[in-house]
Amino acid sequence: MDAFSTADAVVFDALGVVAQVQRRPNPSVSTRVVVRDGVERLGEFQQVIGRARHVLARNAEWVFRRGDEVTLEGRTQAVEALVRDDGLVNEAVLHG
Repeated sequence: MDAFSTADAVVFDALGVVAQVQRRPNPSVSTRVVVRDGVERLGEFQQVIGRARHVLARNAEWVFRRGDEVTLEGRTQAVEALVRDDGLVNEAVLHG
């Protein structure tokens, strides 16, 4: 096991929450995600035009696609876009 795998496991164990993720028409799956609330959305001139919720998941557990539904604390939000994917962890912005 390399250092990143160990650090990755520690981060997801410490900061992660269990969420239900669904890609229709398939049934939902429980997976551990890290939630980043209040991530700034920047406008054309780098001014803050809003804030969004981002979720991160390990690629071994789930790779987000636009339209996936993420349920956290009884609230369901659709994936609006994939922000980044480094091959180990992927990050998506949620709609709404």
